[in-house]
Amino acid sequence: METLITLLIVIIIVGALLGGKSFGGTVRKGCGFLILLVVIIAAIGVFSYWRSESKMDSNNKEAVSSSDAPAYFIVKQDCQTYTKPNIKSDISGHLEVGEELFVENVNKFNYFYELSDENEKKSYVKKECLVLK
Repeated sequence: METLITLLIVIIIVGALLGGKSFGGTVRKGCGFLILLVVIIAAIGVFSYWRSESKMDSNNKEAVSSSDAPAYFIVKQDCQTYTKPNIKSDISGHLEVGEELFVENVNKFNYFYELSDENEKKSYVKKECLVLK
C-alpha cells in the first residue's frame, strides 16, 4: 500500500512539473512520462543485451584466412571423420596421429575440413584435429 501511495505522489509531482493544469491533467502527464521512461529504459536494456550477444558471437567466430589455397595437414590427435560437416552426423572413419592429408579448399567450412579419397567420397574432419605441415 505504501508503494502505491509513493508512486501516486511521484506521478503527481512529475505531472505538476510537466505543467498539468488540473489534478486529472497532472496525473495524466505524470503517468505518460513514467510510461515513456519505462519504455526508454527497456529499449536501452534490449539494445545493450543484443549488442553484448553480437559481441560475444564475434569473439566466438573462428578466424578464417582469406586464402582458399590447398594445403597439406598432419593429424595432431586421434579423431573421427564425419559424413557431413556436423558432429551430429554419422561417423565415417577414423584418423590416427601423424597421418598426412591434403585439403583442397581450406576455407569452405568454419569448423571442418573437407577430405576426398580416391573414389571422390567426401568426409569431414574437425579443424582442431589437424595442423599445417
